Amino acid sequence: MNELKSVNQLDDLPHKWVDVVVDYLRGFRNDTTDFNRPQLRPSVRHTYPAFVCGYSALIMAGALCNAYVLVIVARKRLYAADPVYVYVANLAVTGIVECVSVLPISLMVLLIQNWIFGRFLCFFLPMLQDVPTHVIMLTFLLMAIDRYKHLKYPNKMRLPPLACTFGCWIVAFCIVLPYPVYTAYLDLGVYIKVQFEGVGICAVNMADDMQDYLRSLFVLTYLIPLVSMGYLYSKMSDILRDLMNVPAVFYSQEITPSSGMPSRLNEVQSPVSDSDDEEIDGYKESKTQKYLISMIISYAVCLCPLMILRLAKLEVSETYENSRHFDLTFMICVWLAFVPTVTTPLLFVAWNSDSSTKDRIRSYFKRTKVTAEQATRTVSTEGLAARNSIYTVQESIPA
Repeated sequence: MNELKSVNQLDDLPHKWVDVVVDYLRGFRNDTTDFNRPQLRPSVRHTYPAFVCGYSALIMAGALCNAYVLVIVARKRLYAADPVYVYVANLAVTGIVECVSVLPISLMVLLIQNWIFGRFLCFFLPMLQDVPTHVIMLTFLLMAIDRYKHLKYPNKMRLPPLACTFGCWIVAFCIVLPYPVYTAYLDLGVYIKVQFEGVGICAVNMADDMQDYLRSLFVLTYLIPLVSMGYLYSKMSDILRDLMNVPAVFYSQEITPSSGMPSRLNEVQSPVSDSDDEEIDGYKESKTQKYLISMIISYAVCLCPLMILRLAKLEVSETYENSRHFDLTFMICVWLAFVPTVTTPLLFVAWNSDSSTKDRIRSYFKRTKVTAEQATRTVSTEGLAARNSIYTVQESIPA
């Protein structure tokens, strides 16, 4: 009677879920009995230690580096000297959020075959994963807009950085609000009661407009911000080039028609500024721009494979046969997408280090290189001496 009831419940399974459930069950080993316990994905059975080490190193390094950035910004009160550092602090906070919450949960989801996190995380986790990404991109964009406005009109009020950072988070949450509409959760215990009580499947909703939605997100949250920042920074480069080439103050003679002699010297201001109330340090702004562009390029390059893979998954169906390639590729792309949590703080340290600190770092690496070369030569010399001694002993042995 119970078996007949289970069969009838299985027949009630929605048709669009049949293939998903079949592929889901085929991913388990034949001797699996407890589906409530975490089950390692077969595709990463031999490689998961490397991924655990790589993700753990990235989590610890990213958290420490971003915490160091916050300490430096707060201790030196850099946020009071330049509003750019408020945006940098926001990037550091976002990096800590990624390292502390997003990366560990993402690693567990990628390694575990069955969904053990419940219905709530099924809908909330995709939002949590993408909010920091949108915050970082919006922060870079607002930073570019603010600096362009400052260089173009240096005497006008700059954008309020604290309000802009809060606005980045609010807009990012608004962007991910539709995510639950495109997420679906199936409680297998309702249809298969034996061994599947409390077991569920979390999957992307098989809606027809899902592809259009993800493509629009790719264009609106990745391509358009990058193109806009490229345009703004090209304009800023032109302004800084004029600022560095043209002296801030120079003089020209005005000839009077009557005497034909110079009447007075006219002070000519740089075309960048509208008045003499505020001067722009061209060298400082050029240095700031160089490191900000480096941060943006590293972030965009590291995030690009994951964004492309998301679009590719819409065109290629993931099945049991090709799941291994999908899983390994996706784990590598996710790890690469979070590498900027380390590279951005390192670029910040290089940006704000004085010349003496950079010289000490260069000398340290030079000494390390010389020591390694000396050790290599020593090992080679000892090996050659050992071979020569063996040859000498062999020659001394009578036939």
